[in-house]
Amino acid sequence: MALLLPYIALSSGLELTNAMAVISDLNVSNNVSTSERLDVTMSPRSGDAVNEHYQVVSSNHGGKNCSYMVSIFISEQAFNEGKPPIEQLKEGRSTKVFSVNLLDQEYKDLEARAAAYSHLVKQAGFEAAKQVIDFVI
Repeated sequence: MALLLPYIALSSGLELTNAMAVISDLNVSNNVSTSERLDVTMSPRSGDAVNEHYQVVSSNHGGKNCSYMVSIFISEQAFNEGKPPIEQLKEGRSTKVFSVNLLDQEYKDLEARAAAYSHLVKQAGFEAAKQVIDFVI
């Protein structure tokens, strides 16, 4: 998938019309952990009773997150011809890294790349973007 941007101002000062944005780096981390401990039944927590004196208390932490970076091509034609991007999107002097929680209701049924694009079009400067290419990386 790729997005056509009617207008974008890059950190270098370049202002482009009809540039193309492509998610060029994507990382998914699944860091969900579950912990259980044996606790006295009289404690205020609720859990699964083991016997009349003890219960197992469980807790879950973490999530499934996706971080991604966006490369900007001067045009769709430049991308199709294999030209390099003119910039990896920056925030100040650093490369901008977007992040999305893949367990959020609106993203949980999507593949990571589709969720990232769905998230990207909701970000400032990308609301008017249109999908122009559908490809698989």
